[in-house]
Amino acid sequence: MSSSTTHERFRLRSLDELRAAIETLGLDLKAEEDVSRLAQPVRVAAGKIPNSMGIQPMEGCDATPDGAPDELTFRRYTRFGDGGAGLLWFEACAVVPEGRANPRQLWLHRENRDAFARLLDKSRTAAAKSMGKDHRPFCVLQLTHSGRYSRPENTPAPLIAHHDPILDADRGIPPDYPVVTDDYLETLEDKYVEAARLAFEAGFDAVDIKACHRYLINELLASRAREGDYGGSYENRTRLLKNVIGKISAELGGEKIVTCRLGIHDAHPYPYGWGMDSDDPTAANMEEPGRLVGELREMGLPLINITMGNPYFNPHVNRPYDTPIEGTNIPDENPLAGVARLVALTQEIQKSAPDIAVVGSGYSWLRNLWPNVAAANIRDGAMRIVGLGRQAFAYPGFAKEIIRTGKLALRHTCVTCSACTQIMRDGGSSGCVPFDKDVYGPIYREGRRAAADYVRAQAQRCRDCFDPLCRDGCPAGVDIPGFITAAAEGDVERSYNILRERNLLPETCAYVCASEVQCEGACIEKTYSRNPVPIREIQRYVAREARRRGLAGLSCAPGTGRRIAVIGAGPAGFACAARLLQLGHNVEVFDLQSELGGVAATSIPGGRLQTADFAGEANAALGPHIGDRLVFHAGQGLTDTRDLDAFAAQFDAVFLGLGLSRTATLTETRPKGVEDAIAFLQRSKRQGVRVPDRVAVLGGGNTAMDAATQAVAHGAKDVYLVYRRSFGEMPAWPSEREEALANGVHFLMLTMPVEYVIDQNGKLKGVVIARTALNEPDESGRRRPEIVPGSKSILEVDMALEAIGQRLPPGIEQLLPGVELTGNRLVEIDPNGATSRKGVYAGGDLVNGGATVVQAVAEGMRAAEAIDQFLKGKHERAIPSPYEGEG
Repeated sequence: MSSSTTHERFRLRSLDELRAAIETLGLDLKAEEDVSRLAQPVRVAAGKIPNSMGIQPMEGCDATPDGAPDELTFRRYTRFGDGGAGLLWFEACAVVPEGRANPRQLWLHRENRDAFARLLDKSRTAAAKSMGKDHRPFCVLQLTHSGRYSRPENTPAPLIAHHDPILDADRGIPPDYPVVTDDYLETLEDKYVEAARLAFEAGFDAVDIKACHRYLINELLASRAREGDYGGSYENRTRLLKNVIGKISAELGGEKIVTCRLGIHDAHPYPYGWGMDSDDPTAANMEEPGRLVGELREMGLPLINITMGNPYFNPHVNRPYDTPIEGTNIPDENPLAGVARLVALTQEIQKSAPDIAVVGSGYSWLRNLWPNVAAANIRDGAMRIVGLGRQAFAYPGFAKEIIRTGKLALRHTCVTCSACTQIMRDGGSSGCVPFDKDVYGPIYREGRRAAADYVRAQAQRCRDCFDPLCRDGCPAGVDIPGFITAAAEGDVERSYNILRERNLLPETCAYVCASEVQCEGACIEKTYSRNPVPIREIQRYVAREARRRGLAGLSCAPGTGRRIAVIGAGPAGFACAARLLQLGHNVEVFDLQSELGGVAATSIPGGRLQTADFAGEANAALGPHIGDRLVFHAGQGLTDTRDLDAFAAQFDAVFLGLGLSRTATLTETRPKGVEDAIAFLQRSKRQGVRVPDRVAVLGGGNTAMDAATQAVAHGAKDVYLVYRRSFGEMPAWPSEREEALANGVHFLMLTMPVEYVIDQNGKLKGVVIARTALNEPDESGRRRPEIVPGSKSILEVDMALEAIGQRLPPGIEQLLPGVELTGNRLVEIDPNGATSRKGVYAGGDLVNGGATVVQAVAEGMRAAEAIDQFLKGKHERAIPSPYEGEG
């Protein structure tokens, strides 16, 4: 039997079933068949809202770092404009940077005002195109300060109006945490006025002074225990809100429309809540909210948007749902009872101020029946406009559909799964995961994989094997069960320390490692359930969290006074330098590029590794030592005028961590339109590239896959990946191949590029290709491809990207006197990383031919430890040297 105190999922298939449920629960809620009144306009001051449906200010968390609307923001509001709603209530926009609820919340200031104007123009243009030139939605910009929930960077930085024992405990705020001062609040009044000025300059019809959901102004409304001018009495608690509204009207003109999204019932016990009864601390009391609305009406507000609750603490109060966010308990309330409370209290406010247009909230849970309930509530004077938030995320075109068909299809409604809220909690950009899955599905999954609750649950699946196979799969030999077990126990510091014992770049490796063929590929759970422990995701979380907590700085042994040169600032060079610092030595790093990272950081696409992430991890580790024991010489390295002899004469030891800068080519010279794939990837990541419609990528490794997917991403219609062996013999990792296939890359297997076809101007016209057959294995262990006679043809393309191998540049021998090379023109080393020249060590691409980042890190750390032993006179090289002039 249903009850108002029992949570139920939505199962109502008709108005009759809805009415029966209302009767069973004893609720005062109406619904009517005819929803045409939702298409009727609403007068607001001297203006008109085209219909009685509005978009609520659901935050997308997708602004640029400086607060301007980004690509997804423009997409969202263009879709809202196209959807036909008469009221577009633009989402929360911070008035000061410290008041942002997350690093990607909108923040309006003079430098980005024009971006907001463009956003508004695109929304109105889309509306006119969709609904007719006379349709002009009424556009409100919400101005806010997040107060208790401020998080302008990646760490919470609350600005609280008063201490609340319940909410303080929920957020871990200590009793001695300072409350925001009266001076700050007085200054803030002028910040709101300036933001309002900019909003009107951008073209908004109105501004909203947000006073809900326990953000700063709303919390002040409940600050009974606060001392000073903004706390204690009702007059003081409402002072900031009324002062801001009054100053905007006084300074910008009374004709400027100011509104308020007002929380009228916190559902938070008295005396800490607002709109609560002093005799029954959990019951609603509209005396103060009603009084405030009356005062706001006298101040000239023609429009008020009503909401309730605290989405951070009791989200079911303002957004009844079927499914809560992860880790949240199911409330002891039927969602229909929650809808009825929202309607009843909103109606109380509307009837107390009939000349104000009240926007009602909380309808999305009703699915396709919300128009019927909303129409009845407008008829009965419970509100003038229905506002939809989650519904707008799920299906922005709801208003147009209702206007044109008189109903709303069930498939076009929000399923109240809370995924849009979950994305925000997990730090991603918000939208509808089920119905806008191509955009928000990946964001949701990425956020979940980085969330503490998910990570701990996954870590607890580890069997903590005594002789772990996963460790065998890790080139660095990390104690994987050790760091996973610590993560499962919530001990991030211990987990991170275990990771860094064998891998000094754990965060970077967690982005780029081929875990499916390394640690996770060897996990015994993969055998048992085909679902290995997500080692890479757990490692990424631990490393990022450790950096966020300030745990990533290297601790160093007492100084030895010995100086080592590290030539090459890629992963191998970084790891070697970092380990040498830990051992107490002084290190000078040289790289011809201007920053740390090498080829890995500059060429791996941003979807897998952002250059800033590598730099962030590197700077967190090395930053405290720069200028002390560590010096980075950007733009310097091995040159014709400074060879290895010069470095060996200045330093006690040298580590070579050079990349393979020379790419193999199909022909002796490259025609116009043929490019090195790595150079293409570096340009793509640094500044973006333009590509023609048809592109050939030559090769079958990870670089080839990256080049192919980036060519697609930059607009190529057809990308052909030409590989001379079979699919199963491709050296690219499975995940890389799958991504290329998913992006529509055409795989031409058993196909060998032979030569290029060029026009009279030397520009590429195509690639001559030939079919191959596989014969006996060659020295690589793979079957040798041989051209099938008579099978040549021309693949017509306008661009070709070569990814057919890398090598050391010609003449490198002259720059590395005394260093022996292998038959494959790589630097020869012994098991400890020592080259044939005394005091010179090497690791990374120039010794392994271009393997994984984690292998490069392992080789750099191993070489550093060998250098330490060499400097102590304890290490002998395993490679004899013919060089007589050793330094």
